[in-house]
Amino acid sequence: MNESFLKQQLRTVPETDWIIAVICLVCGLYIVSRLVFPRYHGRIAHAFFNRYEANKLISEKNVLIHNNGFLLNLIPLFCIAMLVYEQRSFFNPEFNLEHPFLKYTGILTLVIAYFGGRILVLSIFGLSFERQELALRFNQVYLLHFENLGTFILIPALVLPFSQGIIRIILMISLWSGLILWIIYTIIRELDLLKSYRVSIFYMFLYLCTLEILPLWWAAVSITEGW
Repeated sequence: MNESFLKQQLRTVPETDWIIAVICLVCGLYIVSRLVFPRYHGRIAHAFFNRYEANKLISEKNVLIHNNGFLLNLIPLFCIAMLVYEQRSFFNPEFNLEHPFLKYTGILTLVIAYFGGRILVLSIFGLSFERQELALRFNQVYLLHFENLGTFILIPALVLPFSQGIIRIILMISLWSGLILWIIYTIIRELDLLKSYRVSIFYMFLYLCTLEILPLWWAAVSITEGW
C-alpha cells in the first residue's frame, strides 16, 4: 500500500456543521421568546429609546431578569461569541482549522464570564456601599439594552460565518460599529442614572475604567494580536 495514502493530512477546510446547530439554537430561543412573550418584544424595543417606558419596565420587579427577559439575554451572548470567533479567524485563518467548536465554546465562556461578572461586580458594589437599589437599577438598565442588542445583531452575526470576501468585511465592520454605538449609548443612559442618584464624578470615572474601557481594550488586543 502506498505510504502517502496513510499520511496524515492537515485539514484545509474549516468544519462548519456545528455552526448550523448554534444558529438553530439561537433562532429557536428568539422564536420561542417571540411566541411566548410577543408584547414584551414591542415594549423593550420602545424602551430602548423611550426613558419613560424603560422606567415602567424596570419598576416591574426584576422582570428584565426573570422569564421573558432571560431568553433574550442569552441571544446576544451567542452572537457576540460568533463575531469574536469569526474575527479571530479573519486575522488568523488557521485558527478555526483545529477543534473549531471547542474554540467557539471557549470564547462563549469568556463572553458569559464578562457579562455575568459585570452584573455580579455591580451587585457586590451595591452591597458594599449599601446602595443595593442603585446597583439593581443599574443592572436592569444594562440588561434592557442588552436584550435589544440581541435583536439588532442577530441576523448579521449568524450570516457572518457563511460570508466571503468583501461581504464578510462589510458585515464585520457593521457589527463592530453597531456594537460600539450600542456601548456608547448604553454608557450615556447609565451615566444619566448615576446623575439622578447624585453619584460623584470620581465614581463614574472609576466605573468607566474598570467595567467598560479596560475590558474593551483587552478584547481588542486579544482579537488582533492573540490571546
